Amino acid sequence: MGLYFSNGTGDILFVAYAYHAPGCEGGTDWSKKGWYRIAPGGTVKVFSGWAGPGKYFVFAENGSRTRAWSGPFFTQLPSRAFDWCWQTGSTDSRTLGLTKFEVGWGILDHTVRLT
Repeated sequence: MGLYFSNGTGDILFVAYAYHAPGCEGGTDWSKKGWYRIAPGGTVKVFSGWAGPGKYFVFAENGSRTRAWSGPFFTQLPSRAFDWCWQTGSTDSRTLGLTKFEVGWGILDHTVRLT
């Protein structure tokens, strides 16, 4: 059970996602984590437990940064691995927009397919 991201492209993808985390610093209840490397045709599990109900955010891009899955929810994401609260940033971060998706009530497993 959990939240998964699946790579439906011919490129290696790198994924960062955000999730509800009550008590996170900076006045927000959201945390962000990345980067997960997904080979073409592969799947990664990023969260264990019931996927729903929940609201999540995701940013993904290919290794050459020529293709991205993004949205209007901006935060700083570094190039290295991270597990930060939403407001946390660094001098080596890029400000990137994440897209929101929601998982319904009672959903045990949910996979986001990036194509």
